[in-house]
Amino acid sequence: MLFSLSDLCVKLQQQRWGGQINFCPSGQALTHETMTAHQDWLEQNIQFSFGEKIIVVSTPTPETVSTLLWLWHKGAVVVPVKHDMQMDAIQKIADDCYAHAVIKDQDITELEPSPQPPLLFRENSTRQVCGTDLALLIYTSGSTGNPKGIMLSHNNVITAINSIATYLKIDSDEHILGLSPLSFDYGLYQLLFSLAFDCKVTLFEENFHPVKVIKALDEHKITLLPVVPAMAISLSRVIRALKFKLPHLRKMTNTGGHLGETVIDDLVSLIPQLDVYAMYGLTECKRALYLPPDKTHKKRGSVGIAIPGLEAKLFISVQCDDGLHYQEVRIGEVGELFVRGATVMQGYYGKANAGANLISGNYRDDNWLATNDLFTQDEDSYFYFKGRTKELIKQAGFCIYPTESEALIEKNTLVHLAAIIQSKDKFGDEIACLCVQLHDDTKENEDAFKDWLKANTDPDYRPREVRFTNQMQLTANTKVDKKSLVAKLALEN
Repeated sequence: MLFSLSDLCVKLQQQRWGGQINFCPSGQALTHETMTAHQDWLEQNIQFSFGEKIIVVSTPTPETVSTLLWLWHKGAVVVPVKHDMQMDAIQKIADDCYAHAVIKDQDITELEPSPQPPLLFRENSTRQVCGTDLALLIYTSGSTGNPKGIMLSHNNVITAINSIATYLKIDSDEHILGLSPLSFDYGLYQLLFSLAFDCKVTLFEENFHPVKVIKALDEHKITLLPVVPAMAISLSRVIRALKFKLPHLRKMTNTGGHLGETVIDDLVSLIPQLDVYAMYGLTECKRALYLPPDKTHKKRGSVGIAIPGLEAKLFISVQCDDGLHYQEVRIGEVGELFVRGATVMQGYYGKANAGANLISGNYRDDNWLATNDLFTQDEDSYFYFKGRTKELIKQAGFCIYPTESEALIEKNTLVHLAAIIQSKDKFGDEIACLCVQLHDDTKENEDAFKDWLKANTDPDYRPREVRFTNQMQLTANTKVDKKSLVAKLALEN
């Protein structure tokens, strides 16, 4: 049984781990010998106090995995950053959290000594890592655009991997292909599944390329593939075009945005044995909702129910004479998603609230996380994502929820990606602008799409402006970069 991530290091050191961690396409693998040698090198080359923050540049290498395990075992707080992040951006994170050092493979950069708070407890003996200690400080720009550090304890992480592994039915027979960087929780948790449940994980070392990924799926007999929508759409197109057969692939998970029903249908038709898990989450609680694959058709458009061990409800805030309170909405009404459970973060580092909000309850751990995301819920407790509170667009008095509209538009077979952003008309009134990337951007297809949009959408909720793009810009974790779309629109206007 795991009580902290330190236990994973002990498990590997004592050679009680039955899994495998491979790297593709280099063919490297994590071995007991390489791990021990690197951790011995770390012992000799860096010293820090219990609870200090250490930035780890998350190159997909055996050294990075060994470093993560060793730091958790020593009581450090790991601050993972993307392998191609510029040094000035890393320095900003280091300054914000007073990081002690930056480690990249076998390169250690010690930073200026950080100010330490006065010690309330002054021990003579060695500290022992326990579940309440901080394990991770994950920096994400989130919807606010300002990097913020999300504090996660060992208990937060252990609870999350146990919950997710429960509904995904992860066991020692699983072989996962990790496409997302280890600096993102979606990528890091694939590694943790292997360490915790003795299964195989192959970490993809290159940038996403659908043909290379499909070849890796086949060569390594991958059974579980975590993706984001842009990846799933590209993979579906290539699998269909090149008629790839993937007999070993049994599960696909999705997060990072809505995965269209037509894309799920295409994937299942191409890979009949495939179960697709649509999911919703945010780093502040890791995962919140998942849709069981057997409900994909009955609950089309839903992102599912609360994950095991988590409570999820929809509230609106109400100001009364006796103060502010939160009222749960009725079935079918739009409300903000609140979640409660042991996966919910400890808070934002150095800030009271910087994105989602923690609402304190009646005792220390009785906290609700207000996600800032809007949903409805049906009579069977299945949730349907409507959009983010800050993305809500009011066009001529009608509320447009971008995610809901984008999901409808992406059902059109001409559409590759769609994004709805806020704009203004010539009178300065708020309108919705639809940015579309077609599979084949020709004048004929653009006209055909406009005709389809007119015929299949309510005029009150139809975006007033449509713009076509040859290539939709994506963020580092392959979501549509709406900020760049907004900035480009502002320049053009």
